[in-house]
Amino acid sequence: MKLQKLTAALAAAILLTGSCGMLRTANAAESVTFSGVTGLPFENGDPFKGADISSVIALEQSGVKFYDRSGKEQDIFVTLADAGINCIRVRIWNDPTAANSGVTYGGGANDAAHAEEIAKRCAAAGLKLFVDFHYSDFWADPAKQKAPKAWASYSVQQKADAIYRYTAETLEKLGKTGAEIAMVQIGNETTAGMCGVLLSDGNWGDGVWGDLAKLWNAGAKAVREYDPDVLVALHFTNPEKTSNMQYLAKMVHQNHVDYDVFATSYYPYWHGTLQNLTSVLGNIAAAYGKKTLVAETSWAYTMKNYDPGVNTIGSEKDLGSNVKYPVSAEGQAAYLNDLFRAVAAVPNGMGIGVFYWEPAWLPVSSDYGTAMQLWKQYGGGWAYEAAQEYDPDAKDFGGSGWENQALFSADGKPLDSLYVFRNIHGNGGGTVPPESGKTGKNLLNNAGFEADGGWTNTPSGWALRSTAKDHFDVRKEDVRSGDYALHWYSTAAFSGSTAETSVRVNESGTYRCAVNMQGDESSRYTLTAETSGGKRETRTGSGQGWSMWTAPEVQIEANAGETITLRLEVSGGDGAYGSVDDCSIAMLMQPQTTAAPVTTTEPVTTTTEPVITTTEPVTTTTESVTTTTEPVTTETTSPAQTVRGDANCDGHADVTDAVLLCRFCLEDRGVSITDQGQRNADCDLDGQITTDDVSLLLRVIARLETF
Repeated sequence: MKLQKLTAALAAAILLTGSCGMLRTANAAESVTFSGVTGLPFENGDPFKGADISSVIALEQSGVKFYDRSGKEQDIFVTLADAGINCIRVRIWNDPTAANSGVTYGGGANDAAHAEEIAKRCAAAGLKLFVDFHYSDFWADPAKQKAPKAWASYSVQQKADAIYRYTAETLEKLGKTGAEIAMVQIGNETTAGMCGVLLSDGNWGDGVWGDLAKLWNAGAKAVREYDPDVLVALHFTNPEKTSNMQYLAKMVHQNHVDYDVFATSYYPYWHGTLQNLTSVLGNIAAAYGKKTLVAETSWAYTMKNYDPGVNTIGSEKDLGSNVKYPVSAEGQAAYLNDLFRAVAAVPNGMGIGVFYWEPAWLPVSSDYGTAMQLWKQYGGGWAYEAAQEYDPDAKDFGGSGWENQALFSADGKPLDSLYVFRNIHGNGGGTVPPESGKTGKNLLNNAGFEADGGWTNTPSGWALRSTAKDHFDVRKEDVRSGDYALHWYSTAAFSGSTAETSVRVNESGTYRCAVNMQGDESSRYTLTAETSGGKRETRTGSGQGWSMWTAPEVQIEANAGETITLRLEVSGGDGAYGSVDDCSIAMLMQPQTTAAPVTTTEPVTTTTEPVITTTEPVTTTTESVTTTTEPVTTETTSPAQTVRGDANCDGHADVTDAVLLCRFCLEDRGVSITDQGQRNADCDLDGQITTDDVSLLLRVIARLETF
């Protein structure tokens, strides 16, 4: 659907302008620079720029060495800090060893003792710590969520008690190393369950969700007691399955799980497009007020295999079709730049960072006999046969399976792509876009339809008019927060159902009038704000699907003493459904001054010819490199006021802005749009830049519609 919309928008732009320049998409293999991304809208300065190097102790014990850029041996934690990494993620298994022999299962042998060693070295290098509790003895993922051996016979309550104790005791030990614990993950990729409590076993019903909530909250309680400032993260996967992610977030919310960060794995080979990632995380952040994070990711720099094990990504066909970057260090850098952009695009600063998974999981030897002996002794391979005692499916003996996705060459030297982290910066809490900016107090007294405490068709402060065949009223159904929402359902098509409320304002200024809405695609809405002084602003749209919350808004100027009326009109087709919750009328606060972009004095490569320096041959794709001869740039200064549609910040919206937006939506890296330009480009005021903004701008230019 997005491609169809974008194609139509591009066609319109071409008709209007005669040409739209040479377009490059993220699917084109192309040369990139390593200049990084500065000034992204991460609210609190730099985002989490992280790496999971959980296997590093086992690797070093097996003889693997790491070096700095000059080839001098150096502590990898120092190298990572120098490259711009600011936080290390470490997985913890309860007891990853065979019960009788004590032989390691492999996978880095990541028990609490290994985590303590990693914590000490993080403290020495000035790196923060992200603790990843699996609550298992070996790999935990959507297909495997087995309780530790010692907890196998426990009841749910006993598991919750054990999780609380184990989490509290381990955090206490890690804290004594001097490491700053920034975030704690309660379970790993818990999409299907955790610690032997599986959603499928409970038929995904309320009872099993309650059991899982008990486990998550037990871990969260231990974190809160250790340090209330430490972030609590839940970790899921498969963001390409949008409805599944929405369901998970909804059920976690409804079961009152205590957490701060909704984290996902995002491997571009399997997990959809970057645009979809932003959309999924943005919807969850908006619906539930949670920060979002990519907890795991990677991209291959070569297809060469350096040890006897089988690589997870072993050929071009394994790359999938979601994105396409060169299989090279250049490709890794380009991908990481774009991924950080995608996370930064989550509205309101709710995207907080990215962690690269196992960028240093290197081969211990190319000789099978030598490697097997080392894997068995230290656990530096993916899995060893001893693990079958715990997981009968652990048959991938030995091998890292990951060395071709590392950010180090096979002999331990950092690739240039590692240093892209050095050049990724937030804006230090600079300009907040007016469309998604800070507001004053919400002037509505019954913003979430909670005031009447139950079903009603005459909610306090609101006037409802229903034309739906079945209902258009307040009830306990499909809520965003609290217990109630305005909900509709109609077995027959309807139009003209309205909800209206008014407030008197005491100050002159710009007011944001907004609702949160979800519903089927046939549910169309018109959101209108009117003042008693005669001003009127309108916005139209439609539902995006069940539990896919959007936040339409309009902004309107009002003078002190005037009344602002917010009106929502809804229509729908046969079987239409939807709900509205958490409405607001609030004064838009004056945005802060934009912080100056951060620049670097040590670019990793020149912009004329990126250079990859490794001691191993680097495989690149055979696709031709596409470049633009005249990259689109924008003015370096921004007008004081937002001019809707003015993406190039020249003071007015016209066809050149439409073409620029087309290229931006296609992720053409020849395009640069300033922060102010991006605020201007959000034509439909939904906090995102999408093909809908292009279409709206073209309609306005053609005088078919007005802003």
